[in-house]
Amino acid sequence: MRRSKTLAGLLLAPALACLAALLPAAPAAAGGTDFLGADATTGHPGDQILFRSGTAGYGCFRIPTLVRTEAGTLLAFAEARTSPSCADRGAIDIVVRRSTNEGRTWGPVRVVLSGSATDSEAPYTRGNPTPVVDEATDRILLLSTSEPATPGGTGARREALVQTSTDDGLTFGAPRSVNRLLPYPPDPKNPPDPKNPPPFTGWFGTGPAHGIQLKGGPHAGRLVVGAYQSPDSTQQHAGVLYSDDHGETWKPGSSKNSLVPGVMKPGEAAVAELPDGHVYVGARNELSTKHRAYAITAADGISTREFKSLPVTTANTQGSLLTLQHTYDRTPGDTLLMASPSKLGDRADLRLYAWNTNTTPADQHGDRNPNWQPVGDLVKSGKSGYSDLAELTGGEIGLVYESGHLPGMSAGKDWSAATINFRRIDPRPLFSYASDHEGVPAPGTTPTAAPTTPDASPQANDAYLTGNAGIAAGGAVGQGLALDGSGDSADVPYAGSLDPKDGDFTYSLRFRHDPTAPDPAAAVLLWAFGKGADVPQIWIRTDAKADKVTAHVQGTNGAATVSVPVEKLGDATDTKWHEVTLVRDGTDIKLYVDAVEPATSPSKVSGPVTRPVTAGNGGIRIGARLDDGYTPFRGAIDEVRFHRAALTPAQVNQSEKLALWLPFHVVDKPDPVSLRDIAISDDVSGACIEGTAVGCVDGTILGGIIEDNRLGNAAVDTGALKVDATYPGVETPFRPGIDVGSGAFTYALWFKHSSNRFSANQVLLWAYGVDPDGADTKHWAPSLWARIEPGGNRIRAWAETEPGKGVERVIEAPAGFGDNEWHLLTLVRDGNGFALGVDRQRTESAPLAGPFAFPAGHGNAPDGTPLEGTTPLGLRVGSKPGIDGTEAPLTGAIDDVRLYGRALSTQEVVLMAPETPPGKKPSRKFPDDKPRFRWSMEPGNIQQHSVMRPASTGRSTPDSSAHANNAYLYAGTDRPGGGKFGKAFRVNGEPGKNGRVILPYTDSEALGSGDFTVATVFSHDPAATAMQSLVWAYGDGAAERQLRIHVETRTEKVEGVDVPKRKLIAFTQTDTDSTEIAVDAPEAGWHHVALTRDGTDLRLYVDGVERFETDDKGSRKEKRITGSLTYPDTFDVQGFTLGDSPFGGLPLKGSLDEFHLYRTALDAAEIGALWSTNTRPTRAAPVVHLPFDVLVAGEYARM
Repeated sequence: MRRSKTLAGLLLAPALACLAALLPAAPAAAGGTDFLGADATTGHPGDQILFRSGTAGYGCFRIPTLVRTEAGTLLAFAEARTSPSCADRGAIDIVVRRSTNEGRTWGPVRVVLSGSATDSEAPYTRGNPTPVVDEATDRILLLSTSEPATPGGTGARREALVQTSTDDGLTFGAPRSVNRLLPYPPDPKNPPDPKNPPPFTGWFGTGPAHGIQLKGGPHAGRLVVGAYQSPDSTQQHAGVLYSDDHGETWKPGSSKNSLVPGVMKPGEAAVAELPDGHVYVGARNELSTKHRAYAITAADGISTREFKSLPVTTANTQGSLLTLQHTYDRTPGDTLLMASPSKLGDRADLRLYAWNTNTTPADQHGDRNPNWQPVGDLVKSGKSGYSDLAELTGGEIGLVYESGHLPGMSAGKDWSAATINFRRIDPRPLFSYASDHEGVPAPGTTPTAAPTTPDASPQANDAYLTGNAGIAAGGAVGQGLALDGSGDSADVPYAGSLDPKDGDFTYSLRFRHDPTAPDPAAAVLLWAFGKGADVPQIWIRTDAKADKVTAHVQGTNGAATVSVPVEKLGDATDTKWHEVTLVRDGTDIKLYVDAVEPATSPSKVSGPVTRPVTAGNGGIRIGARLDDGYTPFRGAIDEVRFHRAALTPAQVNQSEKLALWLPFHVVDKPDPVSLRDIAISDDVSGACIEGTAVGCVDGTILGGIIEDNRLGNAAVDTGALKVDATYPGVETPFRPGIDVGSGAFTYALWFKHSSNRFSANQVLLWAYGVDPDGADTKHWAPSLWARIEPGGNRIRAWAETEPGKGVERVIEAPAGFGDNEWHLLTLVRDGNGFALGVDRQRTESAPLAGPFAFPAGHGNAPDGTPLEGTTPLGLRVGSKPGIDGTEAPLTGAIDDVRLYGRALSTQEVVLMAPETPPGKKPSRKFPDDKPRFRWSMEPGNIQQHSVMRPASTGRSTPDSSAHANNAYLYAGTDRPGGGKFGKAFRVNGEPGKNGRVILPYTDSEALGSGDFTVATVFSHDPAATAMQSLVWAYGDGAAERQLRIHVETRTEKVEGVDVPKRKLIAFTQTDTDSTEIAVDAPEAGWHHVALTRDGTDLRLYVDGVERFETDDKGSRKEKRITGSLTYPDTFDVQGFTLGDSPFGGLPLKGSLDEFHLYRTALDAAEIGALWSTNTRPTRAAPVVHLPFDVLVAGEYARM
């Protein structure tokens, strides 16, 4: 390698580096990604969006990490968080996207770890992905942390886990528990049992950033990852976990308590190897004004000293590290790179820093004083966050990072993790020792966002449809690729997983000429990798005039051309599908056509059939020549496969060593996402996690969230919500979680305000209905409210469950406690009636019975409006819901809103609001039992972010599962007389009144290739001749993935006569096949339908009994389903539509009740129980359950 003789250690100054800004990567939007932010004027390279908050069924994505495997594959991990709040705790999965072509295209979002140990669908907190590659075994080890999402729930807290991949990141095994950084805190009274250690009560985290394998020093080969732990408030440790047995076992390195109150608290540790084998541990310092800390280990790479402050100003957030091997000053590994947001006080302005370790020699203990210098221009001006780095095959730098909005992105509230982006960076412009760069950035282009047809192999190298290419019926197997001969094609970008290198291979496909217009000359079926004389390449073409099929293979050592004659190929009588198989077996090149004996070329081909990655290779083009589209094929092509093995035509359907399979069955469109800002207050009671019947009670923050309405001076914990006329509080529509029935209850919230006797009345809480003291009332409504009345020097509460029988309670205080101090409001019903409490005061109870509901048997309201069956209003804190908007807003703050399903005792309330000396922090104690809901107002749980969600229809119905998959209602009504169980939703099916249920797409509905049960109770009009749709999910085109259940009229032969019959039909279309089950539709009345997938078996049940089609012998026809129903990426996806099609026009003439979705195949007995008694199975919980008992105005915070 040639090295320049520039002054060692000189980094280009930032001003000079700006002139040679980060070199643009080729625009990339492939594999379910989008590309935004490129600006030719400024030279900004733009980014691929790997994860976009609010898409792929998740509320947001956070905490990206990146690793490059020994095969050159990039794995980009992230936390996929369900709630739009993006809180650090809750239902969180670990997901990954994979690229085998230097990040030019990426596979789908795949779940690596989700759920609990016993239920992969149960809400659970999985996080801090920290991958490391073992070069000796080609294994990827993924360390992470895990804990129950339920506050105070049982199970291991902040458990450390490891998973292993042995197939280059395609799959990961089950998690195993490993050591944390420190042992469990000892209990002197109860010595720990090594087999059953006591619960962990502190905080622990892996990384989050990639780990390393030591290359030098006495422990070369050792695996090392960063970790940090806070066993209690007096200690903070940061250091490493390590493995000397290729990841089988993990041990904690030694670490020191580095906590210095007000000065040092290191966490979120990243690691990088120094040239002498010591390890640099970089950490986030949560306490200093510069926020970067570091420690350098001993020579063992695992013994960490106390942390020191780094004189680099960054945001208070994680930073990532990378030791460069291709770019260096004197020896590989002497230059380190760091990425971090650089704006103090805000997560913004991400930039790169470099440290040439030659400028800071180590002392006798191996310690150094790092000399980090900024290099290049800002990576991202504006909002940015966590990041990770990897060095690519050709020496480029791969960066994944949390980003705010990019140019061209849809509007919405900007924040630091609106997307997680990937960028390729050429390091040469960043350093003065540019010619020391060993690698050559790999050339290559990537397609912009376009329709794709999926690769159904695990590699997921999807094909991009160009020109007029499309998917049409009449393929060799199902549908196929239709080409009109104008140069259109299906293009698969080059990827390492598609490269045969010097090994055996098999390419197979089926084709059929268009008999109405045969190709006038040779036409290309497949062309791969290159073109031109002596350039490695592979092609197969058909020659109708010469009645033959020809293949050509050019390797680095030799070339071979082989042909097989085919009689009357392509003439008007040739309507058959032909099978072509091209094989390299050792050095022999064989070509099969229609499975006859192969023709073998006398020429031998050895060596790679591609050029080196750094020289560039084309991909695979189906239907025309690579690059220029010359000699296009006219007709249809189907079932294109590539195997890394020499196979016969009879073996090409096997999955072993399959690296590409294009079934040409569906098209995935890059539909732009429609994002909406959602301001949410998470319910942190545990109801969102445990799947209780009352469901999750997240709140919508009115007016949205800005920094000014988040307060740090809280009554409970660390956060509170400012409330005023612009931001008038938090509300939720009515749902079971706030339905107290006729029983006891306690509403509790903290409030503070500054008022005088001239201030206006201010509402603290309003629930169930609006009935302002009976004045100007149009409709009677049940109501429960409490408000501050400063002019009366009091707080007044009102509760009314029957017309004209309201009760009032009052507590007096100057200006209604307008002293700007925190006070506890309680509204309590016990056996004696209703009482108001403020702090430790409580009024006498006034008699109050019955539910807050529109009662049956009470006739009409005073104006004649019927009362029975009307849904009450929900709950609002901070203002009153008015007819024309908000009324009587609080001017102050609210904190920690709770509802208990019982009456708290006065002693319990005293413990919640103890008398506290001035200047002292209250020591509050809360009841041991969980509230029915809780809005904590903590900063992480009151957030506003953009999510993929359809426009509100103005009406909703709640989900009673643990996943809060609430649904929109469009038109329709309550069904008179109720449903099969409780109430029901009447779709109607009348012109202009057709209703439907819209269940937005979430991770719960991303069924993929897994098992499922879709079930609902319904009634329909059996005499109607039009199609009536019950369930419709995902796409609505002939070549789109979809799941449907509907009723339609079909004609059947009965004793030789065509007879119209009503059929109940279930239909699925995946990326590999279409399956239909059609059975006789039931008659009028309530019925139950369930569709299940169990592996590859598709079954349909009607009224708890399996119904199936039969063959001529009366035997059950097996109905198989393979492939995936969904493709998680950054683009728009339709969820479920019930009672109609997504585009309308196929309404159910009837009603819906009790819709269930399970991520497992229920058996016949379980489905029978759903139908007969509406009893859920004990072995599995639903991910969606819409009872249709509550139909409300408005929308829920989570849909």
